[in-house]
Amino acid sequence: MYTLGALLLLSLLLGAVISVIESVLTLIGIHATIGKLPIIGAHLSLIIAIGMVWLCDINTISGWGISFSDDWMTYVANGAIILGMIPLKDAVVNMVNKGLRA
Repeated sequence: MYTLGALLLLSLLLGAVISVIESVLTLIGIHATIGKLPIIGAHLSLIIAIGMVWLCDINTISGWGISFSDDWMTYVANGAIILGMIPLKDAVVNMVNKGLRA
């Protein structure tokens, strides 16, 4: 239960981090250039997620008993899972908003 809550909060944080980094890249004029790069442009959000997990040294999936042999595997798996939780976070926020209006 706490792991799911942590993943939802981290996906909220990741959404804010992605927005800030993309706006800074747009401000300095290289967002379009990065977007055209074959692999990096298509997966920029995943790269940002992995970087956030690495920088914060987060291992949320260990709450489910998942462990990896190398640190880089842990960072990549946690980053991908947190990025994948963004649609679930949006659904939870919409559900709470609808419940508070009733």
